[in-house]
Amino acid sequence: MAEHLPLNALRSFECAARCGGFVQAGKELGVSSAAVSLQVKNLEAYYSKELFLRRGNKIFLTDAGETIYPDVASALEQLSHASEKLQRRRMRGQFVISVLPILSEFWLLPRLAQISASLDVSLDIRVENDPIDFEQSGVDLRLTYDSRYYKEYFRSEILTDVAVPTCSHAFWQRHGNSDATLNAVPAQYFLHNRWGPAYASEPNWEDWFRPPERPEDLSEASRYSFSDTTLVISAARRGLGVALAPRSFLKEDVEAGRLILPSEITLPMTYTYAAICPHAKRQTKLMKKILAAFEPKPEKLDNP
Repeated sequence: MAEHLPLNALRSFECAARCGGFVQAGKELGVSSAAVSLQVKNLEAYYSKELFLRRGNKIFLTDAGETIYPDVASALEQLSHASEKLQRRRMRGQFVISVLPILSEFWLLPRLAQISASLDVSLDIRVENDPIDFEQSGVDLRLTYDSRYYKEYFRSEILTDVAVPTCSHAFWQRHGNSDATLNAVPAQYFLHNRWGPAYASEPNWEDWFRPPERPEDLSEASRYSFSDTTLVISAARRGLGVALAPRSFLKEDVEAGRLILPSEITLPMTYTYAAICPHAKRQTKLMKKILAAFEPKPEKLDNP
């Protein structure tokens, strides 16, 4: 802005216009009616316009006053709401975590209770795709896959993964084969995972099979195509086909018997999962504690 707005004068003007007088406005603002009148005069001088017509103890908005009043009232209300929101957050000690959908479902939620139990703050979990704006959103920490959008921020790796085939036990009984090569599975049952809108180089079924083994285009032949990894895992769980998905996110389903891993062959994921935060927040005690809780730990995943 080219100049500073007289906020106290605007507040006095809005209150006087809403209350219909300087005396009532003074009571609401906790000042004298003369102080309100002086602030209004300052605002009139600022705009070089009369904002009120004064008739004894009564005041009426002029055309200029009526012109600016709705916008002034709305702006002050928004400022009040923003201030209240910030105060509530400070009182609660809220920490905002923005997380990729697939990470929220299969990685963050299983760890959330243990992590939050050791913290003195409430956690605001926001599920959203990349990119996010740290400055505008008030996010403290971003959990995501690939850090290309956040090169100027601090990055801490939380997970390196591989893609594996997975399906339900019932599906494998119908369409599997004993050597676990997936060669017996009909082409239409290879669930196509598009991995989201930003990724074109993630593992697919053409990477899994050598051309002589399955010469057809399995992505084209598939009966189902999904834009989200969470959905493709759910589809495999429901017996719709065999999916190629990150192994770490299958742990609970495999241990519960909802999914199996029919092959031990894996394909490396192109990028790693990471925690991203502004450098200015990296050294705070709270951020250090949360980042330490998110540090990768070795896990073994086998079929039950």
